[in-house]
Amino acid sequence: MKGKKRDLEFYYLFFLSITAIAAIIYSVFWTGQAVDYKALIQQNIPSVTSVEKIIGTKPAYMVEASGGRYYAVCDSAVGYQSRIEMMSIIDEKGLVEKVLVTKQGETPIFFERLYKQKYFDSFNGLSLKEPIYLGGASGYTGYLADSKTANYVDRISGSTVSSHAVAEAVNSGNLYLSRQIFNTSWANPYDLFQVTWKDLAMIVMYLIALAGVYIKKLVRIRTWILLVSIGVLGFMINQFVTANLLFSLIQLQIPGITNLKWYVLMAGSLGFIVFLGKNLYCAWICPFGAVQESLNKIAGFKPLGISQTVIKKLKLVPPTILWVAFILGTCLGNYGTLDYQPFGALFLLKATWVIWLMLPVFLFMSL
Repeated sequence: MKGKKRDLEFYYLFFLSITAIAAIIYSVFWTGQAVDYKALIQQNIPSVTSVEKIIGTKPAYMVEASGGRYYAVCDSAVGYQSRIEMMSIIDEKGLVEKVLVTKQGETPIFFERLYKQKYFDSFNGLSLKEPIYLGGASGYTGYLADSKTANYVDRISGSTVSSHAVAEAVNSGNLYLSRQIFNTSWANPYDLFQVTWKDLAMIVMYLIALAGVYIKKLVRIRTWILLVSIGVLGFMINQFVTANLLFSLIQLQIPGITNLKWYVLMAGSLGFIVFLGKNLYCAWICPFGAVQESLNKIAGFKPLGISQTVIKKLKLVPPTILWVAFILGTCLGNYGTLDYQPFGALFLLKATWVIWLMLPVFLFMSL
């Protein structure tokens, strides 16, 4: 009977894997968002008389309208969990008339903040003849810092990653038009590689976790590492592995090397599993797991003595939930709508009301 049960569990997981892979392949290759750029231009520029595509490597257009000549260009950048494509509409003086979102799959609760706080309107009137910097985004490429210029937008607090991706996409498109049409070129600050204290902090924590595999004495400080992770990775850096992050990786929404934190996070979680066969992230790094473990120790509850049969069944719950998320994300055409993880609620203090209700369950389920 035991062998039969194991066989059923194997076939069940095999079914979940095959159908999830099929859903992923379908979402990557057959559910792309088709955008009618010319129609979008006509909707946002009054009295358009002609829209002519500019020959080149990017979707760019020259627009004739009753109000004069305009130019439009599209480019994209990777945000929190998806590639965000932006259209910049530029007037004949080289000033931004309007920026529009053409494609995105971000977590709704974070991306909606950009609309509510009129982030996109802040680009209006800025020049494409120099970079558009991002104010208040220390540690990110394109950060305004001490640059003496009025050509910048302020990031949206709580949605910095999405704010940065939008600004990066707009800059890339503007630079293209600047070179093609206005015979002006400038160094794109969003392409500059930099290593910040946040990157170094993440690297150090992962190296300590890796050392813990080979130096057994380091296990004694594991609890302290987890506590540091809560403060540093959780509340200060806000970097943790989420289902949405995995979805973006599966959909090949991979940022440039300038986003070093993303690569450190992937290498320190999936990389260790693939190359070392050890899940060091959950054992040593995960800030949410650290909170759960800390609550467990504070509560001082003893193990419930659940039978191995029940434990085996319970182990099927996480892959089942993940499978449901994959299927729903594919059906909805946007994995960003599946904002069910509690990390944002705990560390960013932002979530939907459903997540707020579920947060205590996630926190205390380990007790």
